[in-house]
Amino acid sequence: MGAPPRLDHPALVGPGSGLVRTRLGISPNHPSLRAGVLRTHLLTALFAYAVAERTGASAHVHVRWDDTDPSRARRCHEPRLLDELRNVAQIPVSDAGLRQSDGAQRYLRALGRLQELGVIRDQDGAACLDIAAADRLLRRRGQEPEAATAEAAVNTRVQREPVEARVRLFRSDGRALWHLASVVDDIHRHTTLIVRGSDKINATAIQVRLFLLLGAPAPPAFLFVPRLLETDRDGTRTAALLDGGVRPSALRWYLAEPFLAPASGPGPQSFADLVTRLRADVRLRADARFDQRRLAALDRKLSGALPSSVACDELIRAGATAEPELLAWVAAHYRRPLPQQSRLCALLEYKPAYGEPPQRAAEAVAWLERHLRGGAEAPAPPALAWVLTGETDLPGLGPGVERLPAGLVRARLTAARQALRRASAASMR
Repeated sequence: MGAPPRLDHPALVGPGSGLVRTRLGISPNHPSLRAGVLRTHLLTALFAYAVAERTGASAHVHVRWDDTDPSRARRCHEPRLLDELRNVAQIPVSDAGLRQSDGAQRYLRALGRLQELGVIRDQDGAACLDIAAADRLLRRRGQEPEAATAEAAVNTRVQREPVEARVRLFRSDGRALWHLASVVDDIHRHTTLIVRGSDKINATAIQVRLFLLLGAPAPPAFLFVPRLLETDRDGTRTAALLDGGVRPSALRWYLAEPFLAPASGPGPQSFADLVTRLRADVRLRADARFDQRRLAALDRKLSGALPSSVACDELIRAGATAEPELLAWVAAHYRRPLPQQSRLCALLEYKPAYGEPPQRAAEAVAWLERHLRGGAEAPAPPALAWVLTGETDLPGLGPGVERLPAGLVRARLTAARQALRRASAASMR
């Protein structure tokens, strides 16, 4: 067995271009991407940038909207989908995207060219590629479609011949189908790298033939990634995961983790970190099930290590609405998962309703008074959370309290003392 395919594989950079060009094919039929789809898009961009970094090339990632089916595609979904690409996955998408719905003339011209070549057959009103006729024509040109298919698939073996003898390219209603539209758009945008899920492996033999027939200098390189198997397809959409409190940085880490080299220290915090840590070995790995527990573990680990600026940005994205100085304080000094940070922001922003004081509440008041004077010892008493927020279930509150706004701390001390006096008076009745 030969060496595994690597990111510096010569087929991964367009010949003589010094540019790795790839695209993210997105169907705007829902306002949020499933985690498995987001992973494929994230890996597409990571592979493009990592290949460029290792070969001295540049990378370009653009969006292709697969919107030719008007019964499913919704333009109103596109801004949210772009937001998930740019701000959750942090993919450097360079433009608003190419619409397949605008490509009808390109697809018709391509179909006309294939008809002139004599490789199109009619089947119940649909235009189909005749594979045998296509192969005969390519071989007369000195091109070997089977060899070209094998060379294009960089990180796995693929079936060199299509399963079907005829492959539909145009529907009977005149709408271009995926095989033809994708290839025509890739030629139009000079795509050099295509990254797809392993469920699309068998499409390679068809599309390589189309690239050759339509005059592409060479087919793009194809990389395949394993599927992320999701039992709850709606529960693992990006928006649902973020609404459930998952950090965008943790989601990026989880999605890319099987493709990252081991490293000590904090986890990757940005797209650039992921590019740096991407394994050079790009062989196809096995499919895996979505693992909520693993995602939660990575989220907890990253919550304790994020730079405060990143944590603050994620707090704001999660909907925290406290004053900027409180947001910054929580991000810097309360290094917990987003739901806990968001809750603390809300508790610090609004005047609490103090209930029954917990044990050692008076001790916490005295500790905080000494702390304001610069003389409190560590650690903070457990009841400090009650003094500052009126709640008791906020573990880990204490470090950095001296950096809270002094006016806020004094107001909470006054309110906590009053609650203690009320409780004391009630106990004496």
